[in-house]
This record gives sequence, structure tokens and C-alpha cells, in this order.
Amino acid sequence: DSVCAPPELVICGSGHDINPVIELAKRVGFNVTVVTFRDIIANDTRFPTADRVQTTAPADIRDSITFDTDTYAVIMSHNFVDDRLALDELLSTPTEYIGMVGSRERFEEMQDAFTAEGRQFSTSELNRIYTPAGLDLGGGTPFHIAQSIIAEVTAIHHGRVPQHLTDRTGPIHKRPSVSQSGNE
Repeated sequence: DSVCAPPELVICGSGHDINPVIELAKRVGFNVTVVTFRDIIANDTRFPTADRVQTTAPADIRDSITFDTDTYAVIMSHNFVDDRLALDELLSTPTEYIGMVGSRERFEEMQDAFTAEGRQFSTSELNRIYTPAGLDLGGGTPFHIAQSIIAEVTAIHHGRVPQHLTDRTGPIHKRPSVSQSGNE
């Protein structure tokens, strides 16, 4: 049996709505790094359950954090310019999931701003951007929103397209294969 490192969730932002996302991500097995863009609020007491809290400029995220295909990111700074810079930086990483909190219209406005600067998103980049982040679970509290985001990230991490289990054919979980050897 091999031992795998837990997946990493990088959350960009510093609002109080981040703590429920951290807590739920930790409960389902993610290591969590919070990246803030304001020195004043980057401390362990504001995000006590995070594994790491890092402060950097949005355009310098890759200088502070190593990203691989087992790293997932959620942008939730609620600042249009910071979110835009963070998105552009995260698209230069191999992460397969970049969730953005906010409305679809806000993302369209962001795309317009990129287009005005001559930056077009490729289809493969757009396929990695999940906005608004999360699944449609219907709740609006910070914990409901966190549940929605973490459910989506978890599905992507496990290579699943989120769907109702009632619509799934076959087994719900992978079954370990059992092999017999004569050495028992």
C-alpha cells in the first residue's frame, strides 16, 4: 500500500466567511493554506484551524506556494482587482480547480477587463474555473456556502462530476480488489 499526501486547498482571502470553508475542508482531509493579501490580518489567530497562513501579493502567489495537480484553489477575497490578479496567477499553475466566489456577472465583468487588456482565456483555462464556486445546495449561510464549495472541490478531487447518487449507476465507492496469495 502506498501513502499519499493529503490534497491541498489554497484559499485566497481574509474575510470571516473563510473559516467555515477551512473547517469543512479539514474535516474531509485537506491540508489548508490561507493566502491573504493584507499583512494586518495574516495571523494564526484569525484562522486557527488552517495549516498555514501566508501573506503575499495576488500576483506573487506562486512565489509563496507550490502547486501541483493535487492542489485546489478557492478565491474569496471579495476584491475585484485582487481576485482578478489571483485568478491570472492561479491559471499559471497545474491546479485543476480554481473556484471563485461571486456572481456569474462579476466573472463576466472580469473577463471583459482581461479582454480589454488583450488576455483571452483558453478553453482549457475556462474548464478549470468554477464560478460561482460550489454546488447548488440552496443554502445561503456561511456554512451552507462552505458546504457547497467543499462538496464541489471534493468531487473534483475524486475525479467525479457532481451528481445525485440516485442517478449514479454502479457502485457508489471504489471497491478494493482482493487478491489471494499462497503466503497466508
